[in-house]
Amino acid sequence: MGSDIIADKQSGFARRKILRAVLSGIGGNIVILVFLMTFLHIFETIRFMPWILAFNSALTGFALADKTGRHPAYLKTISAIAGLFNVAATCGIFAAASVLLFGDLYLAPRDIGFFVAVGVVCSELGSLLAIKYYRN
Repeated sequence: MGSDIIADKQSGFARRKILRAVLSGIGGNIVILVFLMTFLHIFETIRFMPWILAFNSALTGFALADKTGRHPAYLKTISAIAGLFNVAATCGIFAAASVLLFGDLYLAPRDIGFFVAVGVVCSELGSLLAIKYYRN
């Protein structure tokens, strides 16, 4: 019974670390996109989105591997899901902002699919980079 309580506390602690890594990636995406939207036209901002999402998803995967001890079970799956949530939340916020500010949705389903693929792959690569970096 006591070991169940300890395992529950540890899994809750790990969930908070994962959530913190994902939220920091989403926050970084939003800050950079808002900055770009103040100076560039929205179509030019969309052109930069894959690069922004790739960079922040890789940072999310790196932070995820760093904060969870670099060797949790199913690290690749967790980092892929974190990259998916990162991109989904960013695209959702960007879509809502574009509808509210400009009255039209500028993201096509093809764009969102490409962004999700970029986010998942880069998040996994970021976590693998963290494992390789901390192994030495």
